[in-house]
Amino acid sequence: MTEGKGMELEKLITYCGLYEGCCARWHENLTIAKLASALAELMDGHGLHHWMPEAVQEFDYSEFRKGLRFFGQKQGWFVCKRGCKKGDGNPRCKIRECCQGRGLELCFDCGDFPCSKVEGDAAMIARAEEYRKLGKDKWLRLEMERARSGYEHHTGKCYTCL
Repeated sequence: MTEGKGMELEKLITYCGLYEGCCARWHENLTIAKLASALAELMDGHGLHHWMPEAVQEFDYSEFRKGLRFFGQKQGWFVCKRGCKKGDGNPRCKIRECCQGRGLELCFDCGDFPCSKVEGDAAMIARAEEYRKLGKDKWLRLEMERARSGYEHHTGKCYTCL
């Protein structure tokens, strides 16, 4: 990994140790938008919009489609373009607030890690162990490969294979 490219990729590491490239909301992936659009197309292809509202009274199909249209957008606030460290994601993220307050780029670098903010988050603790074991450069290469394969870190699944 070249120095310039490595520095650029480091900016895609979130405070909690996720790689932005493996996020379904990341603007280069748009996994959620693609899946929402595909589901809308599939539902419409079955003609559900014509008969389901009348046949299934307890389900508001028009609200469902409104939700799919919303999540199917490839622009807007739901799509992350800047990354966690520049304000995308949960605006009330306790880990981001803590790292910014302590001047840390990564929660794992804190002398108090793991603390009460991450207790019970087995996935984050496992990420920290993997990150420390591999080192930043190898870890970034692994995450880039995961991103290329369609891996989504919030669920631990691949959605490009659907």
